[in-house]
Amino acid sequence: MAGLLKKHAGKEVVIDTDSGWVYIGTLKGSDNFCITLENADAFDYAETSLSKHEYIMLVKNDGVAPNRKELDILKNRVVAITLLSDILDK
Repeated sequence: MAGLLKKHAGKEVVIDTDSGWVYIGTLKGSDNFCITLENADAFDYAETSLSKHEYIMLVKNDGVAPNRKELDILKNRVVAITLLSDILDK
């Protein structure tokens, strides 16, 4: 995971977790336990009628609307890390 995080540092990423939350923001760095995003959008897709993919597509098309200046995500909750630019339209 360290190589992936280094490769994507400073880029906008989507972090899927094993919870109802998805995080979109600029990858700032990581330590042994957490991944840090800045200017991030923390979104609980379980509380909306949009699917996770529909929401991510809205963000990809309209830009990230941060609701957190900085946040830490526990690495043991991360399922996937994807560059926002790599999200496919369909």
